[in-house]
Amino acid sequence: MATIKDVAEKSGISIKTVSRVINGVETVRPNVRAKVEAAIRALNYRPALAARQLVTGRNFILVLLVPDAAHWYYSNMVLCMAQACRLVGWHLVVEVFERKALEEDDNWTIGLSCNADAVIVLPPWSDHPRMLCSLEALGLPAVRIAGREPGYGMILEIHDRAISCELVTHLIAQGHQRIAMIAPPSDRIASEERHLGYRDAMAAAGLEVPASFVLRSDMQVSGGEEAFRHLMAQPIRPTAIFAANDGMALGAMTMALRLGFRVPQDLAFVGFDNSPESRCAYPSLTTVAQPFEDVARTAVLMAIGRETPDRFIRGEILIRESSLCPR
Repeated sequence: MATIKDVAEKSGISIKTVSRVINGVETVRPNVRAKVEAAIRALNYRPALAARQLVTGRNFILVLLVPDAAHWYYSNMVLCMAQACRLVGWHLVVEVFERKALEEDDNWTIGLSCNADAVIVLPPWSDHPRMLCSLEALGLPAVRIAGREPGYGMILEIHDRAISCELVTHLIAQGHQRIAMIAPPSDRIASEERHLGYRDAMAAAGLEVPASFVLRSDMQVSGGEEAFRHLMAQPIRPTAIFAANDGMALGAMTMALRLGFRVPQDLAFVGFDNSPESRCAYPSLTTVAQPFEDVARTAVLMAIGRETPDRFIRGEILIRESSLCPR
């Protein structure tokens, strides 16, 4: 098993400085910290938690709050967050909260099962008023991923607006002018940035957005199906649809195929998130890949008080079959 002396020898850094890196001392220069962390990873070095706690008075535990929902987004974020914690020598504890209780109980509070040093909250719960009040009562450093509302804690901004504008611009470049959107259920949650990006692209191209072309839905597959029916019932129909997440996009696209529309010849579809289903669908869905690793790494560094790289985090457009058909 590797020791702190092994880390010092491999990195070429003194044992004293290696110890400072391990214990999160902020005065260590970034290039020195990088050498030490690289050696720790190469040697798979694991410092004794009890000793670190005794020396620093910290527990080196981060709590990630996730809802009681079996969704690939949360499981993926848990894995990335755990890896990000491991790389900096911290431990991740996942605390599951009940969504129904949060929504309905005025006295709802966060119940932690451990003595944590900081808390990380995922969207859309990072903006929920009861969550913010409970975080403030808890009093721990908190990172709110993709938060938009002012309140307790640090906000890690996710820049979905610009990438959404580019995604809609891709549809415009394919010759589409009547582009509809299945928008998020509220303008107060993080994914509203995607709606704003849609409007930016349409305005930049000088294209009109009729009120009937923007429908708010519940981010579920069934919501996409219902929204598609409403859009196709309009006197003037869209030729392309951008949905605020893959679930709604796939619901709408599936309904289109059932009703005999050709995709993308008659109707083009784009989504957001790069869900596993988006890759398996036929035709495959054009979407935006979420930068899970970047989000997790930056959120962890913010939570433990480390310097972070550029916080401008955005996804990557993945062009697939559902939108590739010039009109």
